[in-house]
Amino acid sequence: MRVMVIYNPVSGRGRSCKSAGAIAELLVCVPCDVELVQTKPTSPTQWLLPKLQYNPDAIVVVGGDGTLRQIASIAKNTNIPVYHAACGTENLFAKSMAVSGTPEVVVEKIKQRATSTIDTATANDSFMLLMASVGFDAAVVADLAEHRGTSITHFSYIMPIVRQLLRWTVPTVSITVDDREVVSKQKGWVVVANSKAYARGLNPARNADIADGKLDIVFFPLTGRWSFYKWIRLLSRGTHLHHPNVVYIQGVAVVVKTEETAQWQIDGDPAGATKSMKISCVPKSLVVFAS
Repeated sequence: MRVMVIYNPVSGRGRSCKSAGAIAELLVCVPCDVELVQTKPTSPTQWLLPKLQYNPDAIVVVGGDGTLRQIASIAKNTNIPVYHAACGTENLFAKSMAVSGTPEVVVEKIKQRATSTIDTATANDSFMLLMASVGFDAAVVADLAEHRGTSITHFSYIMPIVRQLLRWTVPTVSITVDDREVVSKQKGWVVVANSKAYARGLNPARNADIADGKLDIVFFPLTGRWSFYKWIRLLSRGTHLHHPNVVYIQGVAVVVKTEETAQWQIDGDPAGATKSMKISCVPKSLVVFAS
């Protein structure tokens, strides 16, 4: 069996390098034909796509959700199964799929070859695996990207949060789901989820299923930037969906428009500022190793 182990050298402040090496050593003993690949700062279409022409039997991604998103954007529709050996800050995909990054567990799952097929999505011209949003979280992610170093921790978000509490303006949004308008020119925060997992376990779309062929859309109305924390309190208790002002709906295609240009985030990465985002589910498009 040919296995490609791809690692991001800065994930986990270097822990990914050690973990990737340990996984590769165990796979060689299976035995497997192992190729150890370090991610590059250029587009994965340049450095990864040519390697997939040799049809590996499996891909192990050692890094955070951003690294996984890079690899999955190329591995989609190839039928090559992907395993996420999480080594990032939040590791939302691994949490949502209940998979372990322990080298021994990773290798055992590769040997068992038990896989499932999940959904992905497109967000304008970008690939999406977990979720996208426009609101305070997206503004913080954009701020962090502007000021970040090579590696991030939870503490890296403190100053971006403080800055955005002073600067952020609540966007006025309209939401159309499967050609039906569900929100019209209201101020608030929008999360479009393919997976239920979200940062710090808050999980706005806690009912989302990454393999049901649909996206889960959540709209939280806001009166100002400080009212955002009312929803954070409810999210932390898991009672937010009981609030009468929340809009929660499922659909295949979502269009979110803002009156002003607003920052978006996709899978925890900055997606730039725009006035319109179209997100479409791509059912059964990525093969992954099951937990």
